[in-house]
Amino acid sequence: MNIVIYYIIYSIYDIITIINLFLGSKAGGMGLKGLLQNKKGITLMELILVIVILGVLSALTIPNLLRSNDRWILRSSAYMLANDIRRAQRLSVQECANYNIELQTREFFYILRNNDPIHPNIKKVHFNPRITSVSSTLYNPGYGGSMEGYRILKFSYLGSPNQAGEIVLNTNSGDSIRLTVDVTTGRVKVYDK
Repeated sequence: MNIVIYYIIYSIYDIITIINLFLGSKAGGMGLKGLLQNKKGITLMELILVIVILGVLSALTIPNLLRSNDRWILRSSAYMLANDIRRAQRLSVQECANYNIELQTREFFYILRNNDPIHPNIKKVHFNPRITSVSSTLYNPGYGGSMEGYRILKFSYLGSPNQAGEIVLNTNSGDSIRLTVDVTTGRVKVYDK
């Protein structure tokens, strides 16, 4: 970030220098001869002007950059989850076995695993801390205690899911994204809200 600020300051200083160079001494500028003889550097007024311009530009752009960063995190998390759901479906067909995506909506993670308890988890993914809530209409086994908020998407050996449903990811900035799973084909779609 500091490198960008230095680059902007020097760019603005260069622009002011070029303007003074082309204006010449008759229009209030120093001209090329005056520029070569000037040994003072930049004036305090030029420095204050650059700082004010940078302050205004940063006040306008930083909130948009933070929001676009939240949107990027939300979209990348949603597409990663959608790809893992597709992977579970593909594995269930390839290996003729049942695979699950197990979503924990309170702890903000999901697990891709074989339904057989002998096999270890294939993948466990924790969502980015910027994602502040996860909701889902997937199958609720009704667990209580620490397992409350647990949702399961099961794929049979034919690749069909146990039910249709949706998953919604939200951030503090009010952005959300929705994933849907079709009941007959298991097709996963990602929708920006």
